[in-house]
Amino acid sequence: MEYNVYCDESCHLVSNDSKYMLIGAVYCPKNKVKKVNEYIEHLKENYNISNKIELKWNKIDKKTEKLYLDIINYFFNNDDLKFRVIVIDKTKLDHEKYNQTENEFYHKTYYEMLKYIIIPGNSYNIYPDIKDTNSYYYHQVMLDYLRIKMSDTNKKTIKKVQPIRSYEAPILQINDILIGALSYYYRNLSGNSVKLNIINEIKKLYQNDFDTSSYYSNTKFNIFIWRSRDDID
Repeated sequence: MEYNVYCDESCHLVSNDSKYMLIGAVYCPKNKVKKVNEYIEHLKENYNISNKIELKWNKIDKKTEKLYLDIINYFFNNDDLKFRVIVIDKTKLDHEKYNQTENEFYHKTYYEMLKYIIIPGNSYNIYPDIKDTNSYYYHQVMLDYLRIKMSDTNKKTIKKVQPIRSYEAPILQINDILIGALSYYYRNLSGNSVKLNIINEIKKLYQNDFDTSSYYSNTKFNIFIWRSRDDID
C-alpha cells in the first residue's frame, strides 16, 4: 500500500529557548488523503471559516475552539489517520560528545520517528512542512540518509521527500495542532484555557500518559520519549 506522511516539528533548533523539541507526522493511505482534506474543508465551511485560512495551534481562540475540538475528534475517530511523535529534552543533547552536527542529529531524529511508520513492502511519500529556503536541500540529504538506513536501494519504499507549505495540504494542519498541543503541555504552559481544553480532549481520547512512551502496538497515537545514551547506560 502507498502512504502519504505529513511531517512537522516544534522548537527543533537548539538555539530555541524551549527545553523540548518535537518531530512528528500524521499519515494515512494515499487514496484516503483527498477524502480527509475535503472533510477538513467541510468543517471549516460549517464554521464560516475560509478554506484559505490555515488551522494552526497558535491561531486557536475561543471563537474557533469548537472547530479545533471537532478536528481532534475527527482524527481519533478516523481509522485511516495515525500520528507518531518523538519528544526530545534538548538539555540532554551533547553533539560534540557524539561527534555530530545539529543537522546530523536532526536527520537521525527524523529516522527514529519514521522507522516506526515505514513498513517494508509498502511505499511512502514524505511531506515535511517547509521551514525556510534551505528546506528542499536539507530534506534531500535526509532522503539519502533514510534510504541508506532503511536499505532502500531500489528506491521503492521511500518514493520521495518533498517539502510543502501547510496550506497545500489541510491534513498537515492536523499535525500542527497535535504537535502544538503536546509542545504546550511539555513546556508546562497554562495561560490559555482554550488550548488547555484542546489538550484535555486529546488526553481523554488518547487514554494514556503523555510523559511516558506509548506501547509499540499503539499505532493510532504514538509518543516516543527520547533518551540519551547516558540515560540508558
